[in-house]
Amino acid sequence: MHPVLQVALDLEELVKAVDIASRIASSTRCEHVWIEAGTPLIKSWGRIAVRALKELSKCYVVADTKTMDVPYLEAKIVYSAGADAFTVLGVADEETLREAYMAKKEFEKGLIIDLIGVKDPFNRAVEVARYEPDVILLHVGISAQRLRGVTAEQLVEEAARVKQEVGVKVGVAGGLKPGAIKQLVDRGIDVIVVGSAITKAEEPEKVAIMILREMGYAL
Repeated sequence: MHPVLQVALDLEELVKAVDIASRIASSTRCEHVWIEAGTPLIKSWGRIAVRALKELSKCYVVADTKTMDVPYLEAKIVYSAGADAFTVLGVADEETLREAYMAKKEFEKGLIIDLIGVKDPFNRAVEVARYEPDVILLHVGISAQRLRGVTAEQLVEEAARVKQEVGVKVGVAGGLKPGAIKQLVDRGIDVIVVGSAITKAEEPEKVAIMILREMGYAL
């Protein structure tokens, strides 16, 4: 798998989210780009947002449901709306993760396990690898980064260690922006999640292209 840029549309406004996704899809032809229906967007618009992003962008769409319970039901909802993958939290209990795995297999779609809120990401990553996620996401919110003193470099090191140990594709999320991307690619990170650096830009497609170029792609 070549590294991909996952554009996190953590927005309330569906029209704005679709506009950004469409502009990025038009500029990149969805090459090395995933579009994320962010949690606020899903809470605001539900499956309508997922379907709109899929139908209008034609990109690989991740539904960031951050599921903690009833994963089969939530997977069915977003998969049927066109999502290619959904997210389950690594802090969920084993039965939830097992059910998420069963949904992934039945629907033949993607499963991302998000380790946000996990106190020991490395050891939890080793544990959840048994559920065969397509990606294990190391995710530290900006507030938590400041509180815990976690740097982007430390997050990358942890992700690289997880990939080496368990052989699962890894992603990194949390305040990433242009200029901090190349180090992730150099360490073998598979999915680079960028949100506000793109969505708050006047020309989001140009920022996405800038990041893709930093990732080594010619656009």
